[in-house]
Amino acid sequence: MKTKKVVFCLLAVVVLGSCLPSLPSLHPLYTDETLTFEEKLIGKWLDGNTIWEFKKEGEKAYDMRVFDGKEGLFKAHLVNLGDMMFLDIFPDGKTLEDMQDLYKVHIVPAHTFMKIEQMDPNLVLRMMDPDEVSKLLENDPNLLKHERVDDGIVLTASTEQLQEFMLKYANEEGVFGDASNLTHLEPLYTEQDVIFDGNLVGQWEGKGGEILDSIRMGEKSYDIIFTEGDGEEHQVFANLVKIKDITLLGIFFNKSWFEDKDSNGLHLIPDLFMKVEQIEPKLLLREIKYEEIVELLKDGPEPPKQESQKADYAFEGVRVQL
Repeated sequence: MKTKKVVFCLLAVVVLGSCLPSLPSLHPLYTDETLTFEEKLIGKWLDGNTIWEFKKEGEKAYDMRVFDGKEGLFKAHLVNLGDMMFLDIFPDGKTLEDMQDLYKVHIVPAHTFMKIEQMDPNLVLRMMDPDEVSKLLENDPNLLKHERVDDGIVLTASTEQLQEFMLKYANEEGVFGDASNLTHLEPLYTEQDVIFDGNLVGQWEGKGGEILDSIRMGEKSYDIIFTEGDGEEHQVFANLVKIKDITLLGIFFNKSWFEDKDSNGLHLIPDLFMKVEQIEPKLLLREIKYEEIVELLKDGPEPPKQESQKADYAFEGVRVQL
């Protein structure tokens, strides 16, 4: 199974002395008066191969998770300025806890800002464009307090100054970059569709020497350790699902988000699906995209594949006899 390495990706962290990929700010964009909350933002959204996930945290904040093979955990706030809405994101402090202490003090968590164009039916986001803002600051260095770090800019302006800048320039062409259009994901199955097959429990060896070790977790879930041929391990959590004669393995890369069964059904929307072609005598898994499953559920099961077409298996393994 070609699971991807799961590490915390600090998308909004300034590593001092490094090249900055975005436009970080030391201060937030929001005040208590400008904070707002939109229930419709809660959920799981897909942008290409990237998952964006929002859960309510407190009265006017969100836990935000971004997963593209690497995982970023954030605190997010919606900011209402004039007739515009922005998203202020800041890395979750837990991300830094496991770092070596000396290394940790050289990392400064920072805010980044996105302009929200719409939330329904799709979520449309635009991130600040550092190149365009840099041009504005070259023409008028006093426009917004900042520091240049190598080839990038760190905003040091106060919240009040940031808000003034947004009100004046956020609608200027180029200040916020190209739009990302995120599709809202709905659960494709219910709790009743989750099954348990004891045959999936055990250890399997793939063609390249990789090992998939599956143990039962709770009533109907699996805790899976996947070890690559070079010995690198990845842990995932999964449910086996059967809908319309199609058997799927729904894989989650974050246990806490997998186990949090809230009313929005995020625990029923995996980070990745595998189509289970067979469990015995071989374990045959094929990665399948969310959109493919939607089409399959419309059209019914796929026709049987020819033997020559089975090279696209993400995992093909035989049981290890212990």
